[in-house]
Amino acid sequence: MGVAAVNAPLPLVAGLGLRATARADHLQALWQQACDWLVQQPDWPADQVPAVTTLAVLVHKADHPALQAWRTQLPWATQLLALPPVQLAGQPVPTQSARLLARYGTGSVAEAAALIAAGPGARLWRPRWVAADGCATLALACAAPSFDCVSGEAIASPLEE
Repeated sequence: MGVAAVNAPLPLVAGLGLRATARADHLQALWQQACDWLVQQPDWPADQVPAVTTLAVLVHKADHPALQAWRTQLPWATQLLALPPVQLAGQPVPTQSARLLARYGTGSVAEAAALIAAGPGARLWRPRWVAADGCATLALACAAPSFDCVSGEAIASPLEE
């Protein structure tokens, strides 16, 4: 991915998996781990602070108290995308949890949600991060250059003109 030449913020999408016991500080710790890792990657622009445009969760987790509390702490606005479980089924992901495969048809809720929210051609930055107690997971995906994950619209490439 040739992100070094990108001047605008990268469209970064976070997929989240949440258990009932998850707390906002768990999500913040996962986000901090992800940021610390991300800024060390050679594909990440040196002068860019990571920020998420979209948070994607299962529809029945959209009102989770930890998620709502964490969103109010974020220094940027995010779109919340609540996905029905059936939408995750069959989404290929690197993590293969037998429990999640049986329940949702995909091996990782966080990874599948991030990829779906980021749109066609999206890629994960790496497999999910897992909270120390296993109550929350976070995965980051980036949209393909020709897809706007905020509006859901295709973007014309200057190379196609």
